[in-house]
Amino acid sequence: GFFDMHGNVWEWTADWYGAYPTGNPVVDPTGPASGSNRVLRGGSWSSDGTNLRSAKRDATPSPRANILGFRVGFLKQ
Repeated sequence: GFFDMHGNVWEWTADWYGAYPTGNPVVDPTGPASGSNRVLRGGSWSSDGTNLRSAKRDATPSPRANILGFRVGFLKQ
């Protein structure tokens, strides 16, 4: 599994930002197929405690800021 996913920098993800589907709950939604803003998750060193969780998301058009980063990961099979 993944560990240490919160704090330090917001994680810039590959998902496009958009409204979640309404109706039935969705597990691990990916959002729209295209867009202009990428999803950020997890909060950063400048965030308060309510933002330091993987379910917290925000959006940005640019990956350049001192509060943004990304995580390279792989699943060992």
